[in-house]
Amino acid sequence: MLDKEPISQLSVDNLFNTEEGADAAVVGCYSFLYGTGYYWQERWVFAFEGTDISGSGGGSADYQWTAGENRWSDWWLTTYQAICACNVTISRLNKSSFDESVKDKLLAEARFLRAFYYYHALTYWGGVPLLKDEISSLDQVSNVKRCTREELAEFIITEAGEAAKVLDKDPDVPARVSKGAALMLQAKVYMWQEQWEDAAKTCEAIMALNKYDLFDQYSDVFSVQYENQKEHIFSVQFNADYTEFSARMLWYLGPSKDEWDKFNGLGGCSAPASFYDKYDEWDYRLEHNLAKTWRNQPFKDSRIAIIKYWDRTGNQMLDHDGLNFPVFRFADVLLMYAESLNEWKLGPTQEAYDAVNRVRVRAGVDEIENYDYDKFKSFIQDERARELCYEGHRRFDLVRWGILVETVKRVSQEINSKGYEYVDERHNLCPIPETEIIKNGNLEQNPGYATSNK
Repeated sequence: MLDKEPISQLSVDNLFNTEEGADAAVVGCYSFLYGTGYYWQERWVFAFEGTDISGSGGGSADYQWTAGENRWSDWWLTTYQAICACNVTISRLNKSSFDESVKDKLLAEARFLRAFYYYHALTYWGGVPLLKDEISSLDQVSNVKRCTREELAEFIITEAGEAAKVLDKDPDVPARVSKGAALMLQAKVYMWQEQWEDAAKTCEAIMALNKYDLFDQYSDVFSVQYENQKEHIFSVQFNADYTEFSARMLWYLGPSKDEWDKFNGLGGCSAPASFYDKYDEWDYRLEHNLAKTWRNQPFKDSRIAIIKYWDRTGNQMLDHDGLNFPVFRFADVLLMYAESLNEWKLGPTQEAYDAVNRVRVRAGVDEIENYDYDKFKSFIQDERARELCYEGHRRFDLVRWGILVETVKRVSQEINSKGYEYVDERHNLCPIPETEIIKNGNLEQNPGYATSNK
């Protein structure tokens, strides 16, 4: 996919006359995954900074967010660039005349990607302007209003469901989206909407594909050797040969030169002790994700280092490692299924225990049983942190559960963050960029954020 000719070098008018050109357009829709606000560092970092798995008191963790910050406008711009590229692709594909079966699959990919970008918007801002068609003039969107959160969620669910009907279970190119990825997106949004029966049944549909399974070893999930294999449902593809395509996971989380002379990472990134203590001492995930010492030496400032994505061989440069980012994987399906069953049935079923215990057996820790609804819910909230930490989920899980504020107030005191003083319910959503509200008088700001020159 990274070797494809960029769309900008081709004529858009002629692009959709051939299968090859149309395929290049769809590949172009993937390119935004590497941009600002997505998987080039920002999103996955934002998803853990200032939560109960981050020991950092700066950045997003201080919760002194304002609508005028550049990051919100950058993320908004990238989101709508991606959505508009998908809209153009969908519109032109619908008018093309090559093989219908090929066209239908390309359309399904583009519809999935558009829904996926809207899913990011949903988790950032709630309801946003819902653009479904190709635009030829800025006048068409200069006064557009936000749809409701519920309308956006329903759109994503419908689009993902339609894409799932067409996408292959096993695409010819493993890096491209599959039926399982579309179902996963649908299940995610069902959970945001608390449509628990639908979420559980969609997880069952993923499992019924008989394609996905857990790796034998937790560490294999994060190994270049096993990329795009049985546990991976959808990953953003990176390549060490392309310096502009990197999630910068190793650089951001990696050790500084004074901690390990082979590397020149940012250093200082850490986890709070309360998160470290959530693991059993014999949990295989603990030794892969966190460490108090390295080569028998404590880390600088006695921090608990996040080592999840470290290259233990020391052979890769930290500013452009080639490790894919795991957006959707099968362990998440199992935990989503268990949570949905508990909510739907008002208590854990045997299937819920079976799902979560598959994850725990792989981790080398005890299976669970005989929990009531509340205990199982609390357990799942901790288990998702232990299994999926630093994979782009935590902040949005806390928001979804309605416990972001209380969680931040608790952990911010532990890590000496200003979050305790500033966090409140407005932080369940990001501010709509001030620049967008100034340009469009019909855009309403999210509650609690001030906008100048409205």
